[in-house]
Amino acid sequence: MKVRNIITRIVEMFDVEVPKVSKAAALKLEGHRGFSGQSIVTLSTQDWGDLWTSKQRFMLQFARQGNRVLYVETQFHWVTYLRLFRKHWRRIFLFLLGAREIEPNLFIYTPPILLPAFQIFTWINTINNFVLAIFLRLVLRKLSFKDPVLWLYTHFNQSLVKRLGCKKSLYFCVDELSAARGLIKREVVNEQEAETLRSVDAAITTTTTLKDTRNRFNSNIHVVPNAANVSHFNKAVLGSCPEPEDLKVIPRPRLVFLGGIAYWLDLDLLRHTAKSRPHWQIIMVGPEVIDTGLLKNLENVHFLGRKDYDRLPDYLAWCDVALNPYKVDDIARGCSPLKLYEYIAAGLPVVSSEMPEAHRFDGLVRVTTNYDDFVSGIEEILSLGETTRASSRHKAYEVSQKHTWENRFVEVERIVEEMLV
Repeated sequence: MKVRNIITRIVEMFDVEVPKVSKAAALKLEGHRGFSGQSIVTLSTQDWGDLWTSKQRFMLQFARQGNRVLYVETQFHWVTYLRLFRKHWRRIFLFLLGAREIEPNLFIYTPPILLPAFQIFTWINTINNFVLAIFLRLVLRKLSFKDPVLWLYTHFNQSLVKRLGCKKSLYFCVDELSAARGLIKREVVNEQEAETLRSVDAAITTTTTLKDTRNRFNSNIHVVPNAANVSHFNKAVLGSCPEPEDLKVIPRPRLVFLGGIAYWLDLDLLRHTAKSRPHWQIIMVGPEVIDTGLLKNLENVHFLGRKDYDRLPDYLAWCDVALNPYKVDDIARGCSPLKLYEYIAAGLPVVSSEMPEAHRFDGLVRVTTNYDDFVSGIEEILSLGETTRASSRHKAYEVSQKHTWENRFVEVERIVEEMLV
């Protein structure tokens, strides 16, 4: 206890905040009577305070309906930690605090920093899982979690299914992980994921493409696409959003990108678009996690940074076209972009790179095959009359009602209930 108190005081000196629960991003399932009384351990690929996806939403809902949830944040290795030291230097202390309760039944745990290259050398991954299991067992014992359900968003923690004594396990695959960048080896990642799929009781993917390449490893695999907080983003359609101050100084037409600015985006495509039509203004809303120098010297490209989730509909409401400029590669072929659902819920017409999931919204998303086609697609949308645009907004509003996080949660919950039988 004395050691914990000392560590707590040290961390408090460094202003480590308790992660917040986003009211706007929480599911709206009043009266929903789902399963309860379970202990759920989730190994996530996102910290609680990162951009919100199904990971945070679903675990928050499970906790609020009477399950005890331990949300294990991203597993940093030393190379990542040193690369992001200026922003995440406090992280080296956080695992010593154990699980932090952020609201009843919901605990956040930041794991210790692990060895790098665990997606290149399997023996390093074995060591990492051994170390992680020691700390997680201590946390679970302190929380009195017995016979938990293990919920994996990670493909490299397969051995924890047995090490943590889990009664059931599920793997949720949201991306083509073998195509990611960094310290990975494609064949090692594929084998790690195959072992994980063989070990779990059920699996979920966000696209049919991901399922088709994985169902030979697990016969109990389901497709549950991404979605949007529809009632939140519908505000942009309903006309109740004030114009953000940092948009007021930017002329129209405004083309908006919403989300993390990461390596899967085609910055060359954005540069081509900006240079082809200098009077178009490209609005980038989201955190930058890659070098964007390619676009920084262009006067019609504006990086506005990450915005509070409550304000996102305001930005979409005051723009003219939404952009989905993915690089056309294995990541795009297996990805279900959250932003597509959010754009549509906001009533915005969308121009996208070629990717299977974009074809889910024929008539609302203009799917393009090359750089010039991308520019032509935007031009075509901007030339539409107000009557046509109003009709498109109405159609987008209607379509969005089918793609709510609430609906997706009920689908996922049904899969878990069947697994628990």
